[in-house]
Amino acid sequence: MKKSLTLIAAAFALLVMLTAPAAAQTLKNTKSIDPKAPAPRLPNGKPDFSGLWARPGVQDITRSFQNPNGMMNKGEPNPLPFTEWGQAQWDNYNPPKYGDYAGSCMPFGWLRSFTPHPMQIQQNNEYITFLFEQSTMFQTVNTEGLPHRNGLAPTWFGDSRGHWEGDTLVIDVVNTNGNIKLGTIGHPMSDQSHLVMSFTRPSMGQMTFKWVLTDPKSYTRPISNERVFILTPENELLEYGCMEGNLQALLEGAITPWLGNTDSDTNRTFTPQRQWPAYDLTKRENLTGVIRQILSTDPYTFVRIEAGGRTLDVVLAPPVRMDFRGLTAEELKVGANVTISAAPHKTTRNEYRGETITVGNRTIDLR
Repeated sequence: MKKSLTLIAAAFALLVMLTAPAAAQTLKNTKSIDPKAPAPRLPNGKPDFSGLWARPGVQDITRSFQNPNGMMNKGEPNPLPFTEWGQAQWDNYNPPKYGDYAGSCMPFGWLRSFTPHPMQIQQNNEYITFLFEQSTMFQTVNTEGLPHRNGLAPTWFGDSRGHWEGDTLVIDVVNTNGNIKLGTIGHPMSDQSHLVMSFTRPSMGQMTFKWVLTDPKSYTRPISNERVFILTPENELLEYGCMEGNLQALLEGAITPWLGNTDSDTNRTFTPQRQWPAYDLTKRENLTGVIRQILSTDPYTFVRIEAGGRTLDVVLAPPVRMDFRGLTAEELKVGANVTISAAPHKTTRNEYRGETITVGNRTIDLR
């Protein structure tokens, strides 16, 4: 059955590519394309998103930035509004220890697929097909406002249905498998997720993308993200043989194999006495001092500092999170001068938990 569904999806993708109207993008005349010109239209009058698009690299959805070429990301403020379960999934995420599905060449799911490699869209009146260079993935979505299908098994990309709201294409996604992360850094997305993605094309050279995720198992409120994609007609998709490069690394143990969801419903990184409710967030302090001792680096980094004449123990974050955000072990060493924004423990004297750490001229989020 899985093979049959794959063949049907591939046939849809081919149908879209063969029947899409000639988009205003061709490798033969890329220099003649005016990015400020009006967006092309389908025969039914709706915007045609066909083209090859560059997208901002959003490995962490709490980052906001704008690139010189106009690509942009507006992220959610850090920390995200985790539920207790969501916080546990976030704290437990450790690819070197437990593996990561993307590192084992599994499908990425919608949001993680939108970064970092190029994406080509082919479209007609009834379907839109997303061709991702990453792992040579694709997804074809009907855009005629059809209802979600009953009886489908949960999947990485879920049950995706499209409809139009004026000139905005909306893709509604349910029935995902609960294994997906929102980005490389590991923010969770559970099997209770409802994802709504919106696409507009205000001009020939620009596409806006917004998503809203309602996931009551992971987050206490809906979270969202806005991005701007840029048309890059001079580029072409290349073959991406994910397993071809990873197989030897998996066999040798350089990459930890992902053998299925092993997430725990409870926090296996921080014991209850080290989780956020154990600290008084109304009494935050900026602790400026010197690291005198590294008490632990597994499963989280725990340091002893001398600050303002006091000797304090400060819980930081899992090393994989700090490393991803750019804080190296060489910087976080005995003798380093640091400023840590931290909250005191409610019952343990001279113990704090850090929210940010400043080393040199850089401030790193720990939450």
